[in-house]
This record gives sequence, C-alpha cells and structure tokens, in this order.
Amino acid sequence: MPLPAPINLEHDVVPFTTFRASLASFIEQTRRTHRPILVTQNGKSAAVLISPADFDQAAETLALMADVRAAEAELDRGEALTPSEVESSLRAEGLL
Repeated sequence: MPLPAPINLEHDVVPFTTFRASLASFIEQTRRTHRPILVTQNGKSAAVLISPADFDQAAETLALMADVRAAEAELDRGEALTPSEVESSLRAEGLL
C-alpha cells in the first residue's frame, strides 16, 4: 500500500486564491492524477488536498507501520513468542 504520489512542484503548488477559484478542477485533478495539491497562503504551505482513496491508502499504510514499530518494540523488550509457543497457542484456540 504505497503512500500518495509526491507533489509535483511545477504543477501541484497553488496559491489559496487560485485554489478557491478553481476548487472543482483541483478536486478532479487529484482524483485523476493521484497527485496531491499543495495550497499556499501568503507564500507558505497551508494545506494539502488528496483524493479520498489516497487518504485511505495512506492511513492504512501508516497504521501498518505503527504495528511494525510496536512489534519491533516488543522484540526489543524480549516479549516475542517462540515459534513453538505460537503453535501451542494456535492449537489451544483451535486454529491449527
């Protein structure tokens, strides 16, 4: 599950006034290209527009990454189960 495409600095950075005036076309652009739009205000980054599908995909990826980090922390603390302990637990639950 990849993260959304990177922002194309030449095409995907727009000032707020331009964004507001053409909101529908920018929404369609994010759906079509899957590239986010960086909205600036007073010359500074203010917001990023991404499609709902790309947002969901990014959220899933970040959740998986958090699970991996939590598992790595458990390993570092010595809380990992051995393969035989996993097998015994699965058998006890009727999953094997």
